[in-house]
Amino acid sequence: MFRLHALGSVCVLAWSMSLLAQSAKAPASTIPYPQPLYRMTDVSKSLNLTPEQMTKLNSLTEATQNRYRSDYEKLGSLNETERYSRMKDLNRQYNADWTKSSRDVFNENQRNRYQQLNYQYEGFNSLSDPDAQKRLNLTADQVKNLQEHSNWSYQQLQDINRAGASDATKGNQLYRDYWTARQERWNKYLTPEQQKIWNEMAGDPYTFQPSFTTGR
Repeated sequence: MFRLHALGSVCVLAWSMSLLAQSAKAPASTIPYPQPLYRMTDVSKSLNLTPEQMTKLNSLTEATQNRYRSDYEKLGSLNETERYSRMKDLNRQYNADWTKSSRDVFNENQRNRYQQLNYQYEGFNSLSDPDAQKRLNLTADQVKNLQEHSNWSYQQLQDINRAGASDATKGNQLYRDYWTARQERWNKYLTPEQQKIWNEMAGDPYTFQPSFTTGR
């Protein structure tokens, strides 16, 4: 059972596409790099990250973004289909690079939990990773239908964030409704056996806060 209450990837893949239409000269703050999960206050506290660790993670994040900046900027010149495909590849490369660089910053327990939180946070988007697909033994039809679920999540979360920005009560209600609907989608998408494997991959469920309540 998909027992997670994460904000789901503000759809790192789909969310990014709305920003990529901007000029290639856009400031670094608008370039859709993958979400630095450790910068969420609740996550950093749950991992017991020290100020020194945060400083090191910030430095390596900035360095990784600088290495990939030109690649992300070029996405704006691609059509939607090409952009989505290239974005997935870039995000996988970026995350693999960042994860490798962060290994010496986290202790073993933090490192393992951080990977679990990433799975939980990204939700359907985490299944775009070939390693995750292989581990879960996703079928060809499941892989084919993955983009539909990712796009649905993206649109839902955009609506929630817009509503929550002006009315937190309404935003929180939409957020809860979204997770009820997403739970249903998830249960239909993965088989019972796949869900067991996923729960092992994602670990204990964690409740992320909606972005409009945390100021992220």
